[in-house]
Amino acid sequence: MIAGETEYIIHGGEDNYDYFLKNLFKKDPNKQAKPKRTAEEKAARKEQRQQWWGKQKEGFQKAGGVEGITSTIGNIVGFFKDDTPSDYDISMGGGQPAPQPEKKGISKEVMIIGGIAVLVIAAYGFSVMQKNKKVQIQSA
Repeated sequence: MIAGETEYIIHGGEDNYDYFLKNLFKKDPNKQAKPKRTAEEKAARKEQRQQWWGKQKEGFQKAGGVEGITSTIGNIVGFFKDDTPSDYDISMGGGQPAPQPEKKGISKEVMIIGGIAVLVIAAYGFSVMQKNKKVQIQSA
């Protein structure tokens, strides 16, 4: 493509231009067109669709219609949804909140800073190693 563009710019002629983008989206001459459906085939497909949707309607009515399906979906969503109000609390006396367990280990901030430090040290070591290779090649 670049060679064709350059050739067009240099020579300025249409005869040498390759029309890359035009030929990129050109239809394949060997590809066969799909035959058109006849009126009988269209009618048969329409009948099949109507039968399929009729079966779906029967199944929908057996499931309880719109009310039955919405109640089923509501029951399923109820398993995943917590309906407890935020101000609801049960206390069995004591009045003191349960102590929070102490988190042990290294904090996230320290891990990030340590990771950055390791990367900087590795980059510095790599640059020193490359610099030493250049010095050895030049001195030899």
